[in-house]
Amino acid sequence: MAWTTPYSKSGRSALVPSGPWSYGMDAIAVHASFEGVEDLLPGDMKSDGEGYVYFADIVSQSPNFPELNFEAPGLVQYREFAIFLKVEYNGRNYAYCPFMYVDNDVSLLRGFVAGFPKKIAVIDITRDHPLLKQRKFGGVAMRGGYNLAKLVVEPEEKVDANPLDSFGSWMLYRFAEPMGVRDFVEIVPEVTYSKIERGSGELELYGGINDELPRVKEILGGYRFSALLKIREIKKLQ
Repeated sequence: MAWTTPYSKSGRSALVPSGPWSYGMDAIAVHASFEGVEDLLPGDMKSDGEGYVYFADIVSQSPNFPELNFEAPGLVQYREFAIFLKVEYNGRNYAYCPFMYVDNDVSLLRGFVAGFPKKIAVIDITRDHPLLKQRKFGGVAMRGGYNLAKLVVEPEEKVDANPLDSFGSWMLYRFAEPMGVRDFVEIVPEVTYSKIERGSGELELYGGINDELPRVKEILGGYRFSALLKIREIKKLQ
């Protein structure tokens, strides 16, 4: 029943109960090109700088501990800010994640297990409501007393595709130097969309003393979507 410590025989004290986890998300995103990505790529990865940045409001759920969603909903609901780069590695294209930020410790440790490069941040996202006529949606993130990023999207039309899906399956670099862990991990996502909207987008990446975020070169489009995410497969790459 448990994926992580703290240990107990029942497994109910673990910070991360066992999965498989499902994720319902409402997100805003910007498809863009970036400068300064070379220093963020481990191994023999290559990238022309094409990338994707999103802010998401997420509800996660495990079939092995469904009580969390109504007994302690704050443990499985969180916000996320992430950067993905389209990379080439061993002749294949992947969506590589160099930075990801969340505001919840369950999500933080759950991500570490697979290799997601998560840090804790303060994240705010525009919340929609059916009785409001919201036209622009924004996300802001702060960490360590400094601004990390700001994203604004104004949806204009419904579309059938999300650019991130064309990057390939996800690649992570699971890195823990004291234990000699240096693994490339491939994750194959299964995403079901209820809506995808495209429009204009704005993105500012500030970074900071402990966050070497890339520089925005060109905005290629803004997106807003709602989706269900499941992980179809996860494996180490040789």
